[in-house]
Amino acid sequence: MPVKGNFYYIHGDDTDIIEKKWLPDLQKKHPNAQFLRYDASIDELPIGRLVTEYFANDLFSTGKVIVIRNAELKQESCEALASALLENPIRENALVFLAGGLNGTTKLGKLAKKSFIVHEFAKPEIKPFDLLDALNCKTTPKVLFHASRLFSADFHPLALFSLLCGHFTLLKQVKDRDGQNAMLVARELKQHEFRIKKAQVANRYWTKEDITRALQELAKTGDLLRTWQYDERMLLEMMLIKLCI
Repeated sequence: MPVKGNFYYIHGDDTDIIEKKWLPDLQKKHPNAQFLRYDASIDELPIGRLVTEYFANDLFSTGKVIVIRNAELKQESCEALASALLENPIRENALVFLAGGLNGTTKLGKLAKKSFIVHEFAKPEIKPFDLLDALNCKTTPKVLFHASRLFSADFHPLALFSLLCGHFTLLKQVKDRDGQNAMLVARELKQHEFRIKKAQVANRYWTKEDITRALQELAKTGDLLRTWQYDERMLLEMMLIKLCI
């Protein structure tokens, strides 16, 4: 019964990210549809009622979209629902399974691979140290590029702020020990020698005055963040630009 059409099996390591990044596109495709949402981890799936809803005419909406999160937790019920709807698919309607993974050896997995549009939604890899490397060289475009990637991957602005505070504190500590052996500095500061060597390279671009100014900017930004009156991302991006000047 190959259909695919409006039958979707979307899987990945974070269903919250899937809902946030992928479902809005589906809502644009079905702007006037009624969305029926269930979570297989906490809800019973009323198969008979959902089949009836799928095939019923509705005067107040154009189409039905059934969305089931954590579908892999109730595979038998999901497979029964999908099989029933695939017998006579309706163009305006859709069935969406969101899952943590796809097991192609189960009945549901085999059905999904055969009749569903299957898409793996991988969570973007978070690499905060790429931003620090760009910041070490004061390369503004790269700094903003990596900051944008972190925010797109839902790296929390306060986590980035904390990372920057720790980074510039380390730069200051290493700068104060300029000319000393990296291994000895690492032992004294209880840091990995690799981080000390990276900081020593960064300090070629950062004078003591630069680092002091950066710590002052961080303090000002921290005060503004604590007011909860400003957009956190905007504050951090503005601060990063100032640091690179």
